[in-house]
Parts: sequence; structure tokens; C-alpha cells
Amino acid sequence: MTEFIYLHGFASGPGSQKACIFKDCFEKARLSLTIPDLQQGDFENLTLTKQISLVQGIIDGKPGADFALIGSSMGAYIAALIAETRKEIKALYLMAPGFNFLNRWMENMGWDNNSLTSIPDLIRVFHYSYNREVNLNTNLFRDAVGWDSLLLTRNIPIRIVHGLHDETVNIQESRDFAILRPWCQLKELDSDHGLLSCIDGIVEDCIEFFRLKNLINDKNNSFL
Repeated sequence: MTEFIYLHGFASGPGSQKACIFKDCFEKARLSLTIPDLQQGDFENLTLTKQISLVQGIIDGKPGADFALIGSSMGAYIAALIAETRKEIKALYLMAPGFNFLNRWMENMGWDNNSLTSIPDLIRVFHYSYNREVNLNTNLFRDAVGWDSLLLTRNIPIRIVHGLHDETVNIQESRDFAILRPWCQLKELDSDHGLLSCIDGIVEDCIEFFRLKNLINDKNNSFL
């Protein structure tokens, strides 16, 4: 039986609207869905390494199991990084994946890519779950340097859905990723970064994608 893990986006959480919709739909389909808190109660000191280690711990806790990862935004980028080195992961479903994470942030903040030592130790960012601005340690970006060079070339089924009107992660990032990887399918949607305007269809598409890849047993599960 495949284990499914949902990875939420940056400055979000397992109680986000999108995560809850996925959880509800997977329960109706009698599919188990684990939704870890990637910030682990310490958003200020968030790093890619900490998030990846958390998910790897979940995988290690179920030896012999197969996994499929569902990710949103930064969570989708995290999913792709983890899948690169973990043979237990058999497929990815990625929503508006935050590829090119480090360069995009550096550009948006007006920082010099070649001088991470000169950036401030803390910045203020809006956290959607808390509905307010909070501190973020910029070690997030220093840590990201080590992951930025991972090429993401593992050949497993990948499906990406991305909004044409995404102002957070340009859809071109997904186009560039998919065109170099024949095993990756890209579906462009008339939506924004949150994809909530299409969420019901996305969840159906996700479950059908995993079913077609033989990761869901039709005899035991039915999407309602």
C-alpha cells in the first residue's frame, strides 16, 4: 500500500485551506494522507534541511513502504528534492512548485547572489496561518545554497499543475522544468498561485494520477 504525504507551502501549515481539502477528499476516498507541520513550531528558524529531515524521518519510520508526495509551492520543491535520493518515493504531484527558490528570493529581495554574508540575519515576512508579519532567519537562504545544485533528474512519474496567473512563482519555472524531463506532465490552469479556484478538480486529478500509476488499489479505494 502506498503512503501519501502532503507538504504545505511557505508560511503556511497543515491547517491551510488547501491541505484540509486534500485531507477531506483523501479520507472520502479511504486513502491515508499524512500532513506534517514542516515548520515544526519554529518558523523563524525554518530551513530546507530541517523540512527535508522531517519528511525523511516519516519515510524511515515505515520501512518497506512506498510513498507518493503531494506538494504545494515550497512544499512541492521540498518534495522534488527528497524524491531525488529516496527510492521509496514512486511519484510526485506538485502544485505551483517553487523551483529556482534561492535565485527567486534573492532577486525579489534585491540581494546580491554572490554575497549571502551581507544580507541581514532576520527579515519580516507575512505568515498566512498567523495572519501577521513574523521574523524569518535568513539562514533559510544560506542553507538553500547546498540544495540549489541538486539537478532533479530522477525519472519517476511527476505531474505539475500551475496557474497561468501565478504572481509568486512564474509558470515559466514549471515549463522549464517539464520540457527537460519527458517523465513530467504539466497542466496549466486558469488560476493564481493558491489554485483554490480549481482545487476540487485538482484533488480529483491528483487521485486519478496516482491511480493510473498503480499507486492506488481500485479494489480498496473509490473517490467520492
